[in-house]
Amino acid sequence: MHRLPRAAAPGRAIATPLSIRVRRAVCATLIAFSWPLPAIADDTPAQAAFAQLKSLVGEWRGVFPSGREHTVSYRLTAGGSTLVETWTLSPTRESMTLYALDGDRLLATHYCPQGNQPRLRFDGIDEEGRYRFEFVDGTNLQVADRSHQHRFWLAFDDADHYRRAEHYVRNVPSGESSMEDAASEDDDAVVYTRIAPDRPAQ
Repeated sequence: MHRLPRAAAPGRAIATPLSIRVRRAVCATLIAFSWPLPAIADDTPAQAAFAQLKSLVGEWRGVFPSGREHTVSYRLTAGGSTLVETWTLSPTRESMTLYALDGDRLLATHYCPQGNQPRLRFDGIDEEGRYRFEFVDGTNLQVADRSHQHRFWLAFDDADHYRRAEHYVRNVPSGESSMEDAASEDDDAVVYTRIAPDRPAQ
């Protein structure tokens, strides 16, 4: 005996194959989005430090303990992969440091008016919040009667102020670092104040 279709309850639509497929698709989508996504790996210490250093982009002014005023500028180059730090110590005297990542290391190569180029590695953040860089190697360190940058640190106070101190040691004929300290007014921390806004990366 042929049966007639069952009448739908008042206010209720009959489910069709199409509506069933739509409901299944919606359920599958909800399940997919409720599934935990894989966690994004955190930055390495070197990457995090480099990101923080990039916040320095702009112009800064500092005063050495001797009272000598100078400016430091920061800009990004090479597609944002290198931070250029330029020191203007006088109208005729300038130095530069380039910061760049090398795998899981952050390196700072300092180009000194004394004619040497030490490389320093980010060595972590100490308990006082200072970003510390330590000597790795360099070029022209064999020149007698000169000194080179052996370590330095930076500490970020706020968006418009940071502190920095450097330490120099005397060169030795072999080109290695001497443990003999070189007199330097930079051994004491200098406070830097922002004097110009950020500039875009190149």
